Amino acid sequence: MDVSKLEPADRDPVKLRNTALLVTAFMVVSSFVILYAYNRYIERSGESDRPSFKASVTDNNEVLMLTSDGVRRDLKDLAGNVTLVITVTTEIAEESQPTILAVRSVLNEIPEGAPRPNLLVFVLDGDEDQPESVSAVLSEFGKEPQVWRVPASADRKDSIRAFMKSKLRYGIYPHEKDGKLIYDSQLILLDQHLQIRGPIGVPIDWDFEKVAGWEAQLEEAKREHPDKELTLPMISTEQLRDLLKKSITYLYDNPEEKGQK
Repeated sequence: MDVSKLEPADRDPVKLRNTALLVTAFMVVSSFVILYAYNRYIERSGESDRPSFKASVTDNNEVLMLTSDGVRRDLKDLAGNVTLVITVTTEIAEESQPTILAVRSVLNEIPEGAPRPNLLVFVLDGDEDQPESVSAVLSEFGKEPQVWRVPASADRKDSIRAFMKSKLRYGIYPHEKDGKLIYDSQLILLDQHLQIRGPIGVPIDWDFEKVAGWEAQLEEAKREHPDKELTLPMISTEQLRDLLKKSITYLYDNPEEKGQK
């Protein structure tokens, strides 16, 4: 091709301006459509007790968990019942306290004879050579097999901690820094089909530590600025607990429901 005869294209300012206006208009209209769709989703969510679908962990079959009674258990053994998954240390750390308090409150309010969720407790400083050493952790909630207490120390050959991060979708891989364990304290809600469910209507997970932090910041701001009108957190601990109770009830009332709708 003889490029020597090519000439630069003439730029038409009017056409360029019109194109820019069309692109801008498209972006504005798209933004309104997305906002409308989101608001409609929030409205529908607010009318439902159905916990949101997050992910499925049913494709995992390679991790066996040694519980504090010395028994190797498969995650599939939890199928058929609702399960609350929490992470702790043998001496319950401050990070886990809001979640523990929420679980205690929710379980205490379950009526006598009503279905009761199982608990899967990962003890991050547990010793697999002495699984019984973690048996006292949260003993108030019951014994195996209703409550699984799993040593999840860093030297596990099948990496329970990696399983927590990759399969259960915890936000932080548990690790030690400056002599302190760093981990995600949020609660994970598993339905009867080993699917992770989240709260409906709010863009957070079952992160009671985060909500408690918001409330503490609000109280501090009230003390420092008593005359100032302050913005409330998007959700309170009590509201998140209520959502958890409703979600558990919903899952037991709809045991065959699977996946998103």
